[in-house]
Amino acid sequence: MIWTKNSVIEYISKWNENDIYECIKKQKKSVRTLAQNSYYWWVIIPIISEHHWYFQVETHELIKSIFKLKTTTWLNTSEFKWFINQIREIWETKYWVIIPKPEDKNLLNWIDENY
Repeated sequence: MIWTKNSVIEYISKWNENDIYECIKKQKKSVRTLAQNSYYWWVIIPIISEHHWYFQVETHELIKSIFKLKTTTWLNTSEFKWFINQIREIWETKYWVIIPKPEDKNLLNWIDENY
């Protein structure tokens, strides 16, 4: 159950003094954005797949194995940004594969030409 600060205070005021309670604070996690996900699946994965002659699912599995991830689903926005930058850096330095940055003005032209 998720509570607001006021509802917690109201609830605590009704507690029995002889009982012991534990309270856990959790941070709200921002999962990656739709734009990040689209960039990953529509730009990064196809470019790497084409370079290695892999199916896109195989490329995704390869990338997960490199980073020792079981899934990328739960990466938040900053973690996913780091993940994307690392992928771009690895393929640029190791394989000489240039992956356009999301803010690159030529990215839309690249997508139009390839899809």
